[in-house]
Amino acid sequence: MTDAKSTLGDILKEIRNRNRWTLAEVSSMTGLAVSTLSKVENNQMQLTYDRLIQLAQGLKVDIVELFGTMTGAEDAPSMLGRRTYTRSGEGREIITQNYDYLYVCTEISKKSMVPIVAMARARTLEEFGPLIRHKGEEFFYVVEGELELHTEIYAPLRLKKGDSCYFDAMMGHAYLSVSEEPAQILCVCSTPETELVSTLSNAQTIKLKS
Repeated sequence: MTDAKSTLGDILKEIRNRNRWTLAEVSSMTGLAVSTLSKVENNQMQLTYDRLIQLAQGLKVDIVELFGTMTGAEDAPSMLGRRTYTRSGEGREIITQNYDYLYVCTEISKKSMVPIVAMARARTLEEFGPLIRHKGEEFFYVVEGELELHTEIYAPLRLKKGDSCYFDAMMGHAYLSVSEEPAQILCVCSTPETELVSTLSNAQTIKLKS
């Protein structure tokens, strides 16, 4: 079992030792160089967003396990209730060209819902690029500022602080900030977490941290 405070290197080493894999075997599974994996395990290197996804998919684990999760708890038949929480200022932050994401309550993997606190950076569709689409449904609540929801079916919808929206996430969509300060939202998705973050693999990753 990994600890919420564990580093990516600690978690990778624990997964590898648990399965009796060598670094060479993990390299073959994930396509990441042995030297890269060794540096990660020794906390000498952090992976970019796309490589983190690549690692999770190669190891066939939920990406939140690489964040440090309660592995195995959801598989115990006697475990009728799961609970986790995130203190203010904590969570797993991922920053891309369009959004700042703060993944919260990451200690439980294979969740039915994925809660994210996000800040929309893009202000035009040209700046945003192709619309995002993924399986499942999505709900968001505007915490601060004002944004415009663009979808491939409906006319743009402008929403202010306190407004909310629920939609089919297979419909291409984009959040654009239209207020002076970037809009902040609380977003909940029913998409499997690894699949959800994989939809962003083409976005430039600026920072990934605890």
